[in-house]
Amino acid sequence: MTNEVREVNMRKRHASCASIVFVLMLLLTMPFAPVSGASSGSQMDEFQLNFFQGDGHHSTDLLNLNGTANMPLDAAQWRLFDHQGGPESPPLLTGDYLSSVTPSGEHRWSWTLVVDVSHLNCTCVLTITQGDELHSPRAQIALYLGETNHRPVLQHPMRSTYLLAGGDLDISIDAITPSNTLNDSVISFTVCEAPNAVCLKEPEPMKLNSTLSDKLHLHLNATTLPLADGIWKITVVLSDRALTASNSISYTLQLDRQAPLVILTSSIQESQASLAVVENGSVDTVVYEGEEVLFTAEVSDGYEGESEVLTWSKISPDGQVSTFSGASFITPASVKFLPDVAGEWGVVLLVRDSAGHLARTTSTFTVVNAAPVAQVFLDGLQIQQDDVLVAPTGDSWVLNASKTTDTINDLASLRYQWYVDGALIQTQGAVFDSANINSTGSHEIELVVVDDDGAESRLVFSLDIPQDQVSGSEGMLGGNYFTLGLVFIIGLAGFLLAGMGSSEPETSLPKWQKKK
Repeated sequence: MTNEVREVNMRKRHASCASIVFVLMLLLTMPFAPVSGASSGSQMDEFQLNFFQGDGHHSTDLLNLNGTANMPLDAAQWRLFDHQGGPESPPLLTGDYLSSVTPSGEHRWSWTLVVDVSHLNCTCVLTITQGDELHSPRAQIALYLGETNHRPVLQHPMRSTYLLAGGDLDISIDAITPSNTLNDSVISFTVCEAPNAVCLKEPEPMKLNSTLSDKLHLHLNATTLPLADGIWKITVVLSDRALTASNSISYTLQLDRQAPLVILTSSIQESQASLAVVENGSVDTVVYEGEEVLFTAEVSDGYEGESEVLTWSKISPDGQVSTFSGASFITPASVKFLPDVAGEWGVVLLVRDSAGHLARTTSTFTVVNAAPVAQVFLDGLQIQQDDVLVAPTGDSWVLNASKTTDTINDLASLRYQWYVDGALIQTQGAVFDSANINSTGSHEIELVVVDDDGAESRLVFSLDIPQDQVSGSEGMLGGNYFTLGLVFIIGLAGFLLAGMGSSEPETSLPKWQKKK
């Protein structure tokens, strides 16, 4: 009994060990997830610091600031600058730590900064950075310290560039004054054209529609704004009731109320193409199938500094719309391609400017099929229309039409039809040999070459096949005395060379001649 109990306990231990090993292996294969509450990266990496005080806070003795942050601020630095000089000027006061930083919640810390400013009279700005001052984001606040040297302050707009393509545009600019009110303040504007952020001419004063309430509000209307389309630099200055001027701020206004002008030209010249019959008051240009066509676009939006996006497409005769391949582009404003199908083609250019205006231009042209040109060769001699040839029956010969010409896209699909005395003997292949003719006498040979568009070329000639290969000089050579003399001279030369033991190659008579 004891042995049985002991055996059962051992089995239980083995089972427990096996379970533990299985659980451990399962845990090792599971992906590790971050612990809940740990920093996810993006939330903690973005520096956020808030001031409980607002811009224009006034202090004469001790500057007491506080707020919250999403970082512990263990590497915080603060700098106090004269607002007129800005953050790039030497600071009036600096510090490498805040007065206090205490945790106040999840990813939240409360901070305070107390600084003696009793000796300062300025319109100042205080910045707080976390880490490297040159590369870390900063938070800042505009301050009035002491009793003098106070002036209005304009904050920079939310964006540096604004687009006005139509309708109305409202721009709000934060502003503060020593009196903490914008009443009786005066706004002044200067404007200059600046396509590259630099004024082309001296800025000129201009009255623009604006209002003052808690902020400076600039109201621009595309219809009433007395400026031409272009890129303009607008500078704003605020003066308080004592006529003390603020700092100046600038922003860029892109004014674009018109769609771009597009001129589309092609390389189809009168030397390459002709003008078709005018139909419905329009002239259709014609180009041969397989002929390269180049299209070039001239785009203008009417002002310097403009930018556009060009989208090209082509429409084949079957109505299929497709884009151009990368190899077709010479520049973004020029494309080339080989139309490989006969019919009416279209090239479409869609131009979108930076204001969103669209311009669509289409150029149509007709591609006509070029008929093939049949070319037949016999032993290297090209046969012409209506030629009469004589060939011996004892030797084989070959008619070769592989040098027939056509546009590149049609060459592979050419069909060759060989007729002998009006009967169709061969329907495939560019080579016709002597085995296809079994009878002697004069035969009319006709070659018809047809491309995939049905265009054809015909070549007709006669071939005489004598009954006897050596039936006489007239049958063989057409009674040409010059040829007979030439044969005699060649024979004599061959005899002399053989007698002299010359190694010169033997010259043979041609197998055929044109019949005179």
